[in-house]
Amino acid sequence: MMRIRGMTAGLFFVAAAIAAGSAGAAEIKVLAVDAMKPALQQLAPDLQKAAKEKVTIEYATAAAIEKKINDEDAYDVVILDKAATTKLSKAAKLAGGLIKPLAKDYEASSTNWTEQPLVVQSVINFLAGPKAKEVYKAKGLTG
Repeated sequence: MMRIRGMTAGLFFVAAAIAAGSAGAAEIKVLAVDAMKPALQQLAPDLQKAAKEKVTIEYATAAAIEKKINDEDAYDVVILDKAATTKLSKAAKLAGGLIKPLAKDYEASSTNWTEQPLVVQSVINFLAGPKAKEVYKAKGLTG
């Protein structure tokens, strides 16, 4: 009887550990200017596949994004206009070497505190790639 209880407790512990591990699954958080919303909504399923992780996208004004990044809120990818990207990069809030042009005056970069730089790089590469550029054009976001 004691042995069964011990095994049951051990199985419970293993199940709890597995559940806790899957609850903390990786997530890529994207913060983008409102103007990019129509294109990013269309690209979201493919972006999720490119990341091979859960991707959440939040939209805000450029000023609100600058504040969040200056406050070091937890985001992995930031999509802003070139002027704001340059400003935040100079302040060492964005990874300057990972800035890629997307559409019109918009660029994608990574924050300097992302915990998943390789996944983030694949997300940014997808956003700057040919499939995404077709969507930007279709949504009127190219110059």
